[in-house]
Amino acid sequence: MWGIKQQIETPFGINVFGSAIVRVAPDIAVLNFEVGRIAEKPEEAFQATREAAQRMQSYLSETSIADSGTSQMTLNAHYDFRNNRNEQIGHRGEVDFRVILRDLSRLEDVLTGLVNAGAEELRTSFQTTRLKETRAAARRQAVAAAREKAELYCEAAGKYLGELLHIEDINPDSLRQNSTHGAPEVLYDDYGQKPSI
Repeated sequence: MWGIKQQIETPFGINVFGSAIVRVAPDIAVLNFEVGRIAEKPEEAFQATREAAQRMQSYLSETSIADSGTSQMTLNAHYDFRNNRNEQIGHRGEVDFRVILRDLSRLEDVLTGLVNAGAEELRTSFQTTRLKETRAAARRQAVAAAREKAELYCEAAGKYLGELLHIEDINPDSLRQNSTHGAPEVLYDDYGQKPSI
């Protein structure tokens, strides 16, 4: 038939795709938010933002949250839509924060405290510190699923399944990124190591 391209360049054996999902209860929450202030002059925006960030750091210390980090302060022109056009009304300083909460029973109180302390654009994600063992279980199940599928094809074709020739691993984070159109935020890597924050 015309217009149909052979997908497998070297047809040998049987190629199947196996996948598995292992669900696990989260044991940590990652909170990302920003602290920002607007002022007419750049130096005033810097000063106000610096003071707001210091108040947030004080709150984090008072609540005994050790796992937290900040970005460098940024400063940008700030605009407001007036008279059918964007008009610059000053400058906005901003500091990004990331907090790792290991006691999920405190989540509601901490979220309330962060907002009261000046947090803006607060985003929460739940993650697990058991990523390595969870992915290992999923990979075992994925191989079993692929083998079962291959055996089914061989049975239907009247053949026998031989030895395994090739396995190709696909990073699950890349699949999640493609499905959500955004980069996933993973706290612990595949080997249980925590990146610096």
